[in-house]
Amino acid sequence: MLLVKEKVYSTNKSLKSDETIHTEVFQMNEEKEIKLKFLSLNSPRNQGVGFISENGISRNNAPKQKTIIIWGNEIQSELILKCSRGFLNVFNVWEEERMVGFHDFHSGMRMKKEKDFMVYSCNDAFANGDFTSLVFSIQIL
Repeated sequence: MLLVKEKVYSTNKSLKSDETIHTEVFQMNEEKEIKLKFLSLNSPRNQGVGFISENGISRNNAPKQKTIIIWGNEIQSELILKCSRGFLNVFNVWEEERMVGFHDFHSGMRMKKEKDFMVYSCNDAFANGDFTSLVFSIQIL
């Protein structure tokens, strides 16, 4: 998992690559709070969201880390994260044979912008392609 500075799209020709995102990128001009909300989980595998921050991100006022994975079954529904200034990467992850999977052939996210937040519908590498494995929202506060 490496930090990127531009949005990464899927290269899978069977998916609409202009719509399927592997990594979402935000540039924070100052420290910001981010609200992560899990809207639905629809997969036999553990699903989550990965965050990579150029200068650190923290959960529950813990020390900042470069990389955090938040699993959908870990929290009730929403969580506030604190992200330092710089680039922030967001992508879907899943558990595969006790390992973290991400950026696989059929995986990705479809984003829909709402009023003041974004909704991401995710597909893991094994799903049927309907982008319902994980649905979450992000709001930058």
